[in-house]
Order: sequence, then structure tokens, then C-alpha cells
Amino acid sequence: MQEYKTEILIVGGGPGGIFTSRSLLANKITDFKVVCDEPEVVCRCNIPYGIGKKFLNDINDAVTSHKTFLPNFDDVGIVGKINSIDHQNKTARGKYLKSDEEFTVSYDKLILSMGGQASLPPIKGAINTDYDGSNPKGEVVFYRGKSYDKAALKENVVVVRSVADARRIDEICGTGLTVAVIGTGLVGIEIIDNLIIRGNKVVVVEILPHLVSFLDADMSIYLEEALKNEGADIHLGKPCTEVGDGYITVGEEKIQADLVVIGAGVTSDIELAKQVGCEIGKTGGVIVNERWLTNIPDVYAIGDLIETRDVVFSDPVQFQLLPNVMMQGALIAKHLKGIDLDGPLAVGSGMSHASNLFWGFAGYSEEMAAAKGLKVLAEKIELFTAEHASPYAKKAWYKMVVAAEDSGSVKKGQIIGFQAITQEKHLGDLMARWADIIGEKETVWDLPKHNWIHQPLVGNPGSNAYIMMFFTSFSGKLS
Repeated sequence: MQEYKTEILIVGGGPGGIFTSRSLLANKITDFKVVCDEPEVVCRCNIPYGIGKKFLNDINDAVTSHKTFLPNFDDVGIVGKINSIDHQNKTARGKYLKSDEEFTVSYDKLILSMGGQASLPPIKGAINTDYDGSNPKGEVVFYRGKSYDKAALKENVVVVRSVADARRIDEICGTGLTVAVIGTGLVGIEIIDNLIIRGNKVVVVEILPHLVSFLDADMSIYLEEALKNEGADIHLGKPCTEVGDGYITVGEEKIQADLVVIGAGVTSDIELAKQVGCEIGKTGGVIVNERWLTNIPDVYAIGDLIETRDVVFSDPVQFQLLPNVMMQGALIAKHLKGIDLDGPLAVGSGMSHASNLFWGFAGYSEEMAAAKGLKVLAEKIELFTAEHASPYAKKAWYKMVVAAEDSGSVKKGQIIGFQAITQEKHLGDLMARWADIIGEKETVWDLPKHNWIHQPLVGNPGSNAYIMMFFTSFSGKLS
């Protein structure tokens, strides 16, 4: 059995583990090992596009070598999976991915970055709960509070989390199949769009009354119309209750489905964290402090594994993003050098693309705020993506949500949510700005303090006229 000894052990070789490793090197910390349970580094955001060939020619373009990001990977990396940790004796035991040989790692400090795994809704027939462990795939899926190897999934069911999942969809979907997609989050919408591109008939099932829980109904309608125009058969307000041979059941209706793709969420992979003794929060994630230290000395946790505090309502939440976990790893490296810096704010946010629409959100929707019992003011504006006279001007819709009262940690006039949908205009810089505004707990009265740059051809929406319109409207209502 191979035995390793190191000062810092990083468990998990996804973006969190790899970029934490890179940050350690940049800070001249070299005595560490990173155990990677996937043979390649995966940008999960690219997975749907490899399936549809929309931006990538091949699904393999979504992966790259560990050495690309970590030149000394041969010295510090271990391609394997940690199966148990004895933190009292500071020893981890694992197995190499390409052999049955086991190894151990002795360490002083531990960084947990196992992330999360795909979870299944309680759909009858989607998984064989009597699975005997034969021919394991080495990846897990969570179902009714338990973890199963993906080999337990019904033959025509795929969850979307890893490159292996994407490769399976890519191999099966071809053209002309009827594919049911369960769930319309960020990944679900992208999968739907890309399956249509491949020539498949797509059935969409969403338990909510409209697509995308992050958006309000009056915004998500534009995505619904675009996907319907592309041929999607959309079923809203009812769950998928059963997966059979060549069909799914939605409500009382049986619907043909050759393949079922489920993108209904992620569950934190906390098994090792519980072995270590880490405290688990109400959301199911590991509780950490402002430096990502757990309740166990010398143990850090980052990424999809952890629970944080929402900046708006101060509630425990889990919504990590790729840039957040990269920054968390970078700041842990600084902390280990004796430099403490504040990390990324816990603002629920995201953006995506489907059909000819770019869409994004930051903070809370009007519907989500209502579920929290907060009275809000909300307004939607239809404008253009540039000056109306610009040849680049396309339609755009923007919505802002503002607190109408003081309530707990929220103050009257505070901007708690922003949504945008645009035709053919990416939202990268725009959504990042709104995530920061919401993260800083700014109010309507802070909007005039920002610089909103004007350029008629390529400037932001309507030459930023929407900012003046939102400010004027909300400030008048709040006065």
C-alpha cells in the first residue's frame, strides 16, 4: 500500500480543489497533496453545450488535463477517491481510480472540497433501490436521503452532473428521439435547448407553474415562448411521478419518452465531512466560519459542500458558484500565510442562454420574496439592448425587486433582486454588477452613485435608461 505524508491534504479535484492547489503554489506553500476523484478537470457549465454542439464541437472539449492548471500535478496530485478519514489520527484512506490498489495520506491540515452530487426527485422507477453493487460506475446519485451508485439508475435515465453523464446523453440522443427533461434550472434549460439542436423531440416537465424558479412568471414567459417555438412540449405545475419503459407519467398522463434526463438539483456530498465530525447545517451543508474553517480544528470546507448565510435575509443557504469556490480556495491560501481577507458574498445569482435569449438573475424574485413574507415593490421594463437607433438593438426585459418595508435584516428601499432577459446580448458584466449591488445591501437611493457608461452602439441596455427609470419610479413610490 502506498503511503503519503503531507502538511495539507485537499480532498476533491474539481475546480475547488485544483484552484486551491494552484493558490497554495502561488503563495509558496508546496507541502500538500490533492486527491482528484475524476480523471480530468471538468468545467460543468460547458457540459450541455458539448451535447448540443452549440459552442463546443465535442463533449471532450469540456475537460482538460489536471496539469493544465497545476503544472506540478505529478508531484502533488493523486488520481483516486478518498473513502474514509480518521481525523483523530489525521489519516485518510483511499483507492486509485485506475486500479484496486489502496493508499493512505497522513496530514496536518485538511481542506474538504468534495462538492455535491446529483439528486433525484422521488420518481417511481427512476432507480433500482435493490441495486446489488454490481458493475459500479464509481459515481453516486442521491435518492430519498440515500446515496446510490449511478449503476442503479434505470437504463433510460440519466442525471446531469459529470462528463460521464454528458457522454452517455451524447451517445444516446442522436436525432429523432423523444427525450424528457425533468427540471428547469440553469442546467435543465441548457440541456433542453441543446437536445432540440440535436434534432430530438423534447418533453419538458416542471413541477412549478412556470419555468425557472429563479425568475418570476412574467419574466420566464419569454423563455417558455422561445422553447415552444423551437418545438418543446412543456408541462407545468405537475411532477413526474413515474419512469417506465419508453414513457413517463406526469399527473395522470403517460407521455412517450425514449430517454429521461433529470437535472433537478445537487446534494452536498457530506459523508466524509460527517466522518471527520464537521457540524452540518439546516440546509444539509457543512457549517463554516468566515475563513471557511469548520468546527473541527485544522479542517476547512469550500464550495457546494458548505452552508453559508444569505446576504439579504441572513438565512442559511447553499448556492455556490464556480468563481466563489475558486476565490474561497485562494483566500484559504492567504489565511494559511497569516493574511485574512473577506470572501465572496452569498448572493444567489446565475445566467444562462437558450434559443436566442440570454437570461440572468441576482438575489430574490418577487415570488421568492413573497414566500419569505416580505412586502416588496417590483417593476418590469421593456427596452432594448442598445440605443434604439443602433443596428445592434434587440428587445430586452429588466425587472427589479425592492423591499417596501423594514423587516429583520432588510431595510426599506433595499434592492433585493434583479432579473434580465435579452435577445442576442450576453449579460456577463451586467449580472455581476447587480450581484455586487445586492450583496452590498444597496438601496434605490444608491443607484445615482454608480457610473453607468453610455455608448449608443454597444452600450448596456437602452444606454442605461432603465437605471434612471427604475430610480425615478421606485424613489417616488418610497418617498
